[in-house]
Amino acid sequence: MQQDPYQVRVSTDRLSPLERAMDVVDRHAELNHRYRKLIHDSREMLAAPDVRLTQARGMGKKLMVLVRAAGEGFREALPAEQRAELDAGLTQADDLVYGDTSERDTSERDTSGR
Repeated sequence: MQQDPYQVRVSTDRLSPLERAMDVVDRHAELNHRYRKLIHDSREMLAAPDVRLTQARGMGKKLMVLVRAAGEGFREALPAEQRAELDAGLTQADDLVYGDTSERDTSERDTSGR
């Protein structure tokens, strides 16, 4: 039986790779105010002890959109440490958005970013 993704909770501590990747984008990308609002909204959610799985997936999608909005060559222009943080966040975002989470609860799911 599948769990309702609206009822599954994810500890925001486990979303630190996603949060660090958003920080990298915030610090290094030239973004307009609409994209910066996506970062702001995500930070507000990450300040809570946990979020719904659907919210975590939404933040993953936001990160993907932000990286695309940062433009071609953004990732390559980053210093190695920030590139690694961005890659870890994108890996976690990909896992949240495209991974099969419907049959595992959050205690079994590793969202710390591989």
